[in-house]
Amino acid sequence: MGQPLRDHVLVRTTKSEAAAAASIGVRTAGRKRDELLGALHSCFARGEVFTQAGKYVNALMSDLKDRNGWAIAKFVGDRTPDKTQRLLGRAVWDTAAAMSVVRRFAASGLESAARKQGRRKGRLTVLALDETGQEKKGT
Repeated sequence: MGQPLRDHVLVRTTKSEAAAAASIGVRTAGRKRDELLGALHSCFARGEVFTQAGKYVNALMSDLKDRNGWAIAKFVGDRTPDKTQRLLGRAVWDTAAAMSVVRRFAASGLESAARKQGRRKGRLTVLALDETGQEKKGT
């Protein structure tokens, strides 16, 4: 079973720098997850739907080997995959607004990564694949 992101992580190494980097990475990932979910909150009219969306995001960001309905349900503590299936298939939420939030969040993260590498704006190369695994062309 996968493990959720936590503020603490068990790292077995004699190299203190590697352990510190792993711990910082987990904290950063948790902070970014919370930042994204906070930005997505306004896309959901009902609290129950938003809560399920948060559980789903946690599962997607975990180290789950299988990401199917039953594995996700077990990971998030649901008895069956019904709640996640309802979220993805029938729940009412503003999908266009959510896509816009995720797009801005991803672009901001890429821009920040480019700045950290000392690159000028617009000089970061990104490889994008769709669900078929086909490389996309364009700028």
